[in-house]
Amino acid sequence: MDGLRLADRIAYGGGMAARKAGVICDSYRAIDGTCPLVPARRMIRLGVLSVPVGGGVRGPAGFGVPFRQLVLDQAYVQAGDYLVGPNGTSLVATNEAPAPVLGVQCNEVITLWRTAQPAAPGLNPYGAVLFSDARVVLAGFPAALMPGGVSDRTRLGLPDDTKLPGYVGVVAAIDGAGPLVADIVRDGRGRQFVVDAAARFGGVWRLALTESVA
Repeated sequence: MDGLRLADRIAYGGGMAARKAGVICDSYRAIDGTCPLVPARRMIRLGVLSVPVGGGVRGPAGFGVPFRQLVLDQAYVQAGDYLVGPNGTSLVATNEAPAPVLGVQCNEVITLWRTAQPAAPGLNPYGAVLFSDARVVLAGFPAALMPGGVSDRTRLGLPDDTKLPGYVGVVAAIDGAGPLVADIVRDGRGRQFVVDAAARFGGVWRLALTESVA
């Protein structure tokens, strides 16, 4: 049995197990910067069984750890797809058959903004972030936001300054609409973040974010 045949049999077995022990989910795929969870982006309905990354079911997943091993027929999904079902929304982070699928549980919906460039070289008018001049790069994308990554103190450097919270974000990647350093991220709770770094791994972006604190 060659490698492709083996991977196909493993994927088929995962689908059988998910239909017996998992839940039914809808798969969505982003193709542009608009919200991917709409009927036009729905790809397929399939069974999904979510277990801790180690693959065992004898104990719960760690609290606050969003990563899961997804048991499903992985021939029908790719990295960057969203799986929406009774247990919420998960993002397919990696799908490298015959290895299991790695998923990330999404806990926020984000919009990514890019501010306008200076109108002319040299001195320009008021230079703060004005959302009236910004454009939306990604709108309404489910994402996982986790505390961690880069953090810093406010610029005054005083001993009692508030420490700016650092976050790590994971969101689906699409061609032609990627985040850049200094882009602005807003989530569904009204929080605002600045992108400090962005790295693409296959079908997902990993973002280092700093939360803006008043």
